[in-house]
Amino acid sequence: MNSSSCASFPEFAALTKKSISGRIAAIFRENRAMFANLPDMGDWLVAEMEDFAGSGKMLRGALAFVGSRLFGGAEKEAETETISLAAGLELLQAGLLVHDDIMDHDERRRGKPTCHLRIKSKILEKNPNFGETPALEMAEAQGICVGDLFFFIAWQEITKLSAQVSSLVAREHAIVTLAQMRDVAMGYDRQFPTIDEVIDMYRHKTARYTVVLPLFAGASMSRRADADSLSLLEAFGEALGIVFQLQDDRLGLFGNEQCIGKALGSDMKEGKKTPYILALQNRMSHEERTRFYSIYKSPDIDADDIEWLRNLILTKGVDASIEAIIQEHLSKARSALAAISGLQGVRADSIHLLESFIDYSGWRKY
Repeated sequence: MNSSSCASFPEFAALTKKSISGRIAAIFRENRAMFANLPDMGDWLVAEMEDFAGSGKMLRGALAFVGSRLFGGAEKEAETETISLAAGLELLQAGLLVHDDIMDHDERRRGKPTCHLRIKSKILEKNPNFGETPALEMAEAQGICVGDLFFFIAWQEITKLSAQVSSLVAREHAIVTLAQMRDVAMGYDRQFPTIDEVIDMYRHKTARYTVVLPLFAGASMSRRADADSLSLLEAFGEALGIVFQLQDDRLGLFGNEQCIGKALGSDMKEGKKTPYILALQNRMSHEERTRFYSIYKSPDIDADDIEWLRNLILTKGVDASIEAIIQEHLSKARSALAAISGLQGVRADSIHLLESFIDYSGWRKY
């Protein structure tokens, strides 16, 4: 796969997605016979899993390509290994999303039904008299198994890489899992955490495996990066990964449903304690607080409630406050990238792509 030094990061990601999707399709072809162990549903599940894994933007895979070339790596030399890393990371991401959607009781993912609801529909299609409640219970249980399937199939691909890289991937996903447990605990806690506590959780739940890991793993494959270089890359990735999650939080309130692929206000319905919600807590009047708690964690939240919440976030200065945090982390990312760009042997086209990724992360609409 050839890349242009003038390509923006979204354009580059679109190019790499073709290569990654091709490898993912091949992985499922290679494993198709195994699915015969699930009679009457195996062929359907292969197609559904491939569709689910391939429906995202595959940013992690794209960043793996950037990382593998950043410190002077030759494209041709690393192509096969990089595609395996990228495909493995995207399959691991798919498994995490399947589990996440079950935990959050989400109904939409990337504009389509979540994986466990696809399974529920299949169950009811095969047996219309099964019943809604038992079908959902069975679908959630089988959805957990599908998430595990994604992990194990991904690991077949990851083990093609060096022990150093595969160990790194395993460790970072263990960290993600622990951070997810922390996130779940925050959701059930009646107390509201501080914004700093949530951002620290974001650092380990989102930032490291979304940005740090693919860049770090890709760069580690090139064998041309020293500890200091990788430390700068880590600082860059953590800062941008936090920006990415904060933008996700904002899009959950102010985005376009068709673009983000899920219902606006779903974070409120699930009782997520995002920095937007936390920053609002001490800025509401008694009347505003009463209405807020009437819709927080409510399954009946509607468009009027979301519009009211949006206006409150804007008029109370919450949006401006979180934007300041976003800009602070964008500044940290730029400083780290400036230091990286001054290192010997760094490829200018990769620096350009990371500069474009900073811009994309700061303004993205979906």
